[in-house]
Amino acid sequence: MDSFIFIKLVGVALLIMGNAFFVSAEIALTSARRSRIHQLAQHGDAAAKIVQILHSQPERFYSVTQIGITLMSLGLGAIGIATFTTLLSPLIDFVVAHLSAIIPPAGAQYAVRTTAQVIAFIFISVLHIVGGELAPKVYAFNKPVRTSLVVARTINGLYRLLSSSIWLLNTASNGLLRLFGQKDLAGPSAGHLSISEEELRTILIASESEGILEPEETAMIQGVFDLEEHTVGEIMTPRTKIVGLRKDLTIREFLEIFRKEKHNRYPVYDTYIDNIVGILSIKEVLNHFSAEEGSQKIELPISEIALPPYMVPETKSLSSLLADFKAQRRQMAIVIDEFGGTAGLVTLEDILEEVVGEYEDEFSRTPKLIKTKDKDGKILIDPSIYLEDLEKMIKFSFPSGDYKTLTGLIYQHLDRVPEVGDTLQLPGCKIIVESMQEHRITQVSFERNIVDQAKSSAESGTAGKLPEHS
Repeated sequence: MDSFIFIKLVGVALLIMGNAFFVSAEIALTSARRSRIHQLAQHGDAAAKIVQILHSQPERFYSVTQIGITLMSLGLGAIGIATFTTLLSPLIDFVVAHLSAIIPPAGAQYAVRTTAQVIAFIFISVLHIVGGELAPKVYAFNKPVRTSLVVARTINGLYRLLSSSIWLLNTASNGLLRLFGQKDLAGPSAGHLSISEEELRTILIASESEGILEPEETAMIQGVFDLEEHTVGEIMTPRTKIVGLRKDLTIREFLEIFRKEKHNRYPVYDTYIDNIVGILSIKEVLNHFSAEEGSQKIELPISEIALPPYMVPETKSLSSLLADFKAQRRQMAIVIDEFGGTAGLVTLEDILEEVVGEYEDEFSRTPKLIKTKDKDGKILIDPSIYLEDLEKMIKFSFPSGDYKTLTGLIYQHLDRVPEVGDTLQLPGCKIIVESMQEHRITQVSFERNIVDQAKSSAESGTAGKLPEHS
């Protein structure tokens, strides 16, 4: 083989390797986790510190890698095709000699050489794509931190060497970007990727499926996103569940209520619950009298130490309320309905439970929303429970409708104020009103009736009809 051809082949190999270097450098420096690089830099890794510089000034590595990839590709096209066409010259001469007997020699020469150049182009393209693009990209994607540490010094050195040329190219490219109303590469947002909420959710799901995140961690992060989508009215303690205090109660009377209810904060009202005038916390009570003067202050009315109430509409988003709580250093808000009346109350704990799940503080008591009644499978239920939560607890699906709680389901299907003993015969179950407090249902019993459900569905196909009631 001619030594000149050998040198050209070595040049082709070096050009492919150079292209692979710049491609892998760009992918690695873009994909490397900044937290991991920061950790390595803090431990004294010099290469990691250079990577941090490149991350803070992405025009450095973007410009160098793009110049490198462009030059390598152009050189490969110019040298590679000519080299492999030369390698095919013996075959070209052989084919031309045989074709000359059939077609004019000039035509045969042109056709064969053109075909040889096409073959050389395809061969070089395959080498370029596989060895210079795909393989290094995949490697850099799989090992971005390791690759970025290896290439950092070279990329930074090339930037310093080519800084004048790079400045000229960056100036030209930034000018072109401005024509289309785009920001400069070295602008304020340089180096910071813009990721949408949906993309973040997709990343979370992928991270959980790959074992990077635990299901609990994924649920917690998604809970933060969901705060914007949910409103105060969805999580508030309803008006009928509020433990309120008349403003003329004394501290002594309040302490008696506190021993029974064990809440941290209470709304204070004047005459009726729609007229909330303050919020009283046990902390404020304890701060307002010492052991020496306790006997005197304990007869003070609670209105003197209650804090002004914070009112919010039912439609306020949880994320907005959380921001308000933080800014105003509050932990409870009174929820107002569209008519100005008290709809319920919401606390900081309610919002946090949307993110981290249910938890109990020092005064919390496990709510007895569900408990087994007898061996027949009947269950006693507090009907204020949300149907979504109840369905998860008892593994049962209720008919869908315009209601959120079990109480709402009962009211909609009875279409009147319930009475003790009222029975709802639903597909697959029976619900009985067990106790009432004025017009409010306080307890119901739930009993599965799978056999009757199957029989009803088979005989009359009425499983989807409105339930009967008595």
